[in-house]
Amino acid sequence: MPPLLLLASPHSVPVTAVSGHRPTAHLRYPLASPNQTLNLSRASFGDLGGGGVEARGIPPHLIHAITSSEDRRFFFHPGVDCHGISRAIVKYPNGGGGSTITQQLMKRIFLTSERKISRKFIEGLLSLMIEKRMSKTKIFYSYLSTMYWGHGIFGIESASSFYFQKQPIFLTVGESALLAGILPAPEILNPFTDPRRLGKSSQQRVLRRMVAEGFLDMETALKVAKQPLCLHKENKLCFAVVDPPTTRSFFDAPRPLDPMHLQGGSTLNETTRAACCICNLWR
Repeated sequence: MPPLLLLASPHSVPVTAVSGHRPTAHLRYPLASPNQTLNLSRASFGDLGGGGVEARGIPPHLIHAITSSEDRRFFFHPGVDCHGISRAIVKYPNGGGGSTITQQLMKRIFLTSERKISRKFIEGLLSLMIEKRMSKTKIFYSYLSTMYWGHGIFGIESASSFYFQKQPIFLTVGESALLAGILPAPEILNPFTDPRRLGKSSQQRVLRRMVAEGFLDMETALKVAKQPLCLHKENKLCFAVVDPPTTRSFFDAPRPLDPMHLQGGSTLNETTRAACCICNLWR
């Protein structure tokens, strides 16, 4: 099994098994000591095997919306997009990052969000490595299972349920466009705050890109743009959630904690330090 794919196991995996195969200078947190074990659960963690969400549960228009918005050349580049890199260099340090979907996944799992060229280089190197070991399909579904959608929500299934009270397969074109639209900054672009200004503008931006990429005709896009956002209103009261950096801080406790319940019913019985912990943690 390739070193990076060890993280995809649904069983207990020694974190140090991968420590010698990736750069450590820009890791979000120090690696676990050799005698510590990280219990991974596919129900609670977005994993590198794509097990968190299955292809048959994702509508094509959601794939089109996310690739149009985040990485329109995703299925053609080797993990790093030269056009995106050029754009990032021109706009650095205040512009967009120019990261591909693969790079975003690597950053989410292994790295920090600091704006440094060195971090970008490591991110690109990891992306090139993982693209040689995994198919585009597995990378994409791992991305969907791992990314943060705001309000303590990780993964497309949880996001779909939180915002629209439905499974991803039942999302409409407009709903898919909204989820893709808020992905770059889900807390800032929170559609509950201002559905018209934040929600609709994010949605319409993605619809325009879908039209430009040929995934949607203009007539359909205009029709969808005129439809109101039907958000799951009960969740408007659920804003007091722990943010991602705070959830990860639980793993840095110097002593063992009581069993911590993870979303999906799993528990983590031993506190550990690991940069690959991407979870929605509730005490």
